[in-house]
Amino acid sequence: MKPKARYTTRYGQAAPQLLPPDLQSLGLLAFTEQDFTALDAWLAEDGWPAEHMDAAMLEGYLVALLAWPIQLSPGAWLPAIWGIRGWKVAAKIATPEQYNRFLALVIGLLQELERRLTATPRAPTFVLAGDRALLSTRYFAGAAWATGFVSALEFNATGLGSRSALSRTALENIFAIASLRTKESNAMTRVAAGLRTSVSTLMDERPARGAGTLIARGALAAA
Repeated sequence: MKPKARYTTRYGQAAPQLLPPDLQSLGLLAFTEQDFTALDAWLAEDGWPAEHMDAAMLEGYLVALLAWPIQLSPGAWLPAIWGIRGWKVAAKIATPEQYNRFLALVIGLLQELERRLTATPRAPTFVLAGDRALLSTRYFAGAAWATGFVSALEFNATGLGSRSALSRTALENIFAIASLRTKESNAMTRVAAGLRTSVSTLMDERPARGAGTLIARGALAAA
């Protein structure tokens, strides 16, 4: 995203203002296991706002935006990822180079999640593939994933009444997992299976407009 220069009467040109991206212009972004590992490591670094998301929470958040699509601009849903309310870029990624690199990883992850969730058969996501070791998580990864999912629903929880009893049950299961705290060695394998089932139910009932509200149609067509 090209930054917009700001000007002041006293000092002339100031630091560039980083703007929300135009998702329709980004096209198809490749995203690999190595990219997810790099994103996880970046989110584990010091310097982020206290409320920033870890990798598990981020994945759950993006999956919710895909499974429960609503009309949201990037400027509305991106700041929560780095832990800020309202449009402002965290100091951690406040240079154009860092900002563009972080956006490429986040939007690349969003596109890859869409590909996996719409594949036949449906492919597991990075965190829900099993008991994956993550650097950025601060507590049980299954609960962090579910917390991210729930936080995305806060933008717009309408439409629940039009969903089936199966979808409502799937949401209830995700809400319950968000409050789970466990240190059992096999807990993530069990919880991930439950989350995959719940997400699959929600994706099966996703409105026809689907991810077009978030992802460029051209990117989806090319995937």
